[in-house]
Amino acid sequence: MSVMVEHPTTYFSQWISDRPDLLLKMESEAAEKDIPIVGPVVGRLLYLLARISNACQILELGTAIGYSAIFMGEACRQNLGRIITFEIDPGMAQRARVNIREAGMNGVIEVRCEDAHDGLATLAHPVDMVFMDVEKQDYVKLLPGIEKIIRPNGLLVADNTGFKDAHEFNMAIHENPAWTSVNLWSLLPGHSPEHDGICIAVKSH
Repeated sequence: MSVMVEHPTTYFSQWISDRPDLLLKMESEAAEKDIPIVGPVVGRLLYLLARISNACQILELGTAIGYSAIFMGEACRQNLGRIITFEIDPGMAQRARVNIREAGMNGVIEVRCEDAHDGLATLAHPVDMVFMDVEKQDYVKLLPGIEKIIRPNGLLVADNTGFKDAHEFNMAIHENPAWTSVNLWSLLPGHSPEHDGICIAVKSH
């Protein structure tokens, strides 16, 4: 049997990909102002999932300063698609718009200052991928709306499923035959928190 690496936290932290200066600046701002962001590992995961699934229409629930949207936006730009992202806080939404403009993604990412529940109700066209990162107790409330808007075989990614407030969502998606899901407990360097759960699910039908 193979021997595991020693000090896995340190070992896996060395494989974090390089980021452009804008994302590094956003990471510093998030650390200084205690703004929760997904960090470079989950950011790269979101990029890869969007690219692998060829997602052209992406919906994000919870923009914050636009960090995760920029990662997905790069995939969307390559897929010739676009992102709509909802942020309820006007100050955060404006900061996200500034960062998105600096990233050159105004034509790819649209920030709507709106509650995620209300925003979901306004969408008429199906989406290929949803990333959910709002208040964790709201995840289970948002799930029916996501199920309606996401296309068959569409992808849902939910962050922070290691939080107690995500428990009802974790149960609901695990028991719902409309979804095929995996809930992963992971080391996520640069993520807030660094050890946390991520749920990845495909709409089965």
